[in-house]
Amino acid sequence: MKKQIEKALSKVADTARSGVNTAVDATQDRVGQAGKVVAKGKKPVQKVSKAGLAVNAITFRMSKELIELQSKTTQKGIDAIADRLRDASRAESLRELLAQQRSLVPGTAAFYVDNVKSAFGIVRGAAAEFGSVVTSFGGNNAAEKAVKTAKKTAKKVARKKPVRRAKAKATSAAKKVSSAVADAAQAS
Repeated sequence: MKKQIEKALSKVADTARSGVNTAVDATQDRVGQAGKVVAKGKKPVQKVSKAGLAVNAITFRMSKELIELQSKTTQKGIDAIADRLRDASRAESLRELLAQQRSLVPGTAAFYVDNVKSAFGIVRGAAAEFGSVVTSFGGNNAAEKAVKTAKKTAKKVARKKPVRRAKAKATSAAKKVSSAVADAAQAS
């Protein structure tokens, strides 16, 4: 009987060992498969990281260029104000002062138009770079749409030509003031 119990216990132990070994083998296989899946996740992380760094570089470069452009614009504006004040101090009459000031309007307006064009050029260049980042990230259609949208927006804004309207209004106002001054000068 003892041998029968030992046989039965041995059979149960063998079955248990076999079950445990099967479970361990299956677990090892699953862990190995999970390791492969996790290793595959490394490439997308690297891709996202690389794209993030590229976007950061583009944004930094665009910001730098826009700040430099704004600095030049501000310096030019200060120079223009100084020139206008110097001219104003040399004017011998109100008519001469207004004529001098009116003659400076087209140059000032042209400068600001060029400034706006430069700013849009910077933004357009950055949009194209962003598009290439999106394309390299795997989305050709998304990149093309983003670039097209940026170009359309820039063209729409450029077509509105607010600076020309402002220039025309300033010239018209200067003419009205100068004719009123001339009328007042003739009346006195």
